[in-house]
Amino acid sequence: MVATLTKITGIILAGGESRRFGSPKAFAKFNNEYFYKHAINSLQKNVDNIFIVSHPSIKARFIKNKLVTVIEDPQEYQGNGPLAGILATMSIDESDWYVVLPCDTPQVTTGLIKQLISFIDPQIDAVVPIVDGRAQPLIAVYHSRLKDHIEKLLIEKKFRMQDLLASCSVLFVSEEDLSLGGTEFHNINNQEEYKKLKKDSL
Repeated sequence: MVATLTKITGIILAGGESRRFGSPKAFAKFNNEYFYKHAINSLQKNVDNIFIVSHPSIKARFIKNKLVTVIEDPQEYQGNGPLAGILATMSIDESDWYVVLPCDTPQVTTGLIKQLISFIDPQIDAVVPIVDGRAQPLIAVYHSRLKDHIEKLLIEKKFRMQDLLASCSVLFVSEEDLSLGGTEFHNINNQEEYKKLKKDSL
């Protein structure tokens, strides 16, 4: 739990059937733990509440946990990507800030989340890492004031995270700003990457 008056909620974007991977990635295992549980573990000491945003087809598969609530995208925005999942949580849980994680980065750490939260400032709308020269908007922190703006983007059918970043005040933090182990941002897209992940962990 964050020892501050600021309320922070964690959002795990669990996606759907993961066709490229061949099965729902949330339930792949790394070090004998489901991918989505790695995300929970990295969040739980840093946030007040955790929400998993799931596709309806896999919602019932998540293990019930009193610390975690499993929800779906708003019906009118289902299938519209990460922005829909972020809006779903913001619409249900009133917090000051929201830490967003995908379910397919099983090497993300509690330390990384703590570092990202340390950069929050009332004058900015988001904290987004830059890794290997690329913004990482799905491992990032967003202010509650963006809720109405996100819904506006969805109504306008602007579904990319880049559409959000281009239209709000973002603090981009570099690899030099963060203490990283080097693998926290590695996401798993297919079986080849999954096999490499398991091999490298031996």
